[in-house]
Amino acid sequence: MNASKGIARLKVVDTNVFVHYLLEGDRADEAERLLASHLDLAVTVGIIDEVEFVIIRRLAKERLGIRELSKLKEYIRKRGLDFAVNVLEKYTEMLYEFDIRVLNDYAEPRELLDVMKTYQLTPSDAIIALTCKYYDVDSIITFDEDFKMIPWLKVIP
Repeated sequence: MNASKGIARLKVVDTNVFVHYLLEGDRADEAERLLASHLDLAVTVGIIDEVEFVIIRRLAKERLGIRELSKLKEYIRKRGLDFAVNVLEKYTEMLYEFDIRVLNDYAEPRELLDVMKTYQLTPSDAIIALTCKYYDVDSIITFDEDFKMIPWLKVIP
């Protein structure tokens, strides 16, 4: 079922593109070029969650030396997110600056399991693939090779 005709031109931007750009990974320049050179960008709610979680985990490790999730949660409860808030705000502003559309995730449980098994994907990647299919999105901007196995998605670059 197609959720909305006319949005097939959208390109979903995967988590790793944002993470490379925001945390100055080895592909930061390429990520910036991809974001700046494409119109009609979208993310899923799950991608937003994943980007923010990766930012928090990485910065907690780098800036605070916290590796364990339980210790990170305790730190956040006691002291907040000051160690990561500048990067989180930068990410939020990017979504507006690049006029990135936010799509609600779509995943019917049986279909999700089938896609995970068929294409050997993690649950989060399978949800992204199914969300793209649901919205008739045929392109994803990602550095993740796993999406190349999805027949309804064109991988950029």
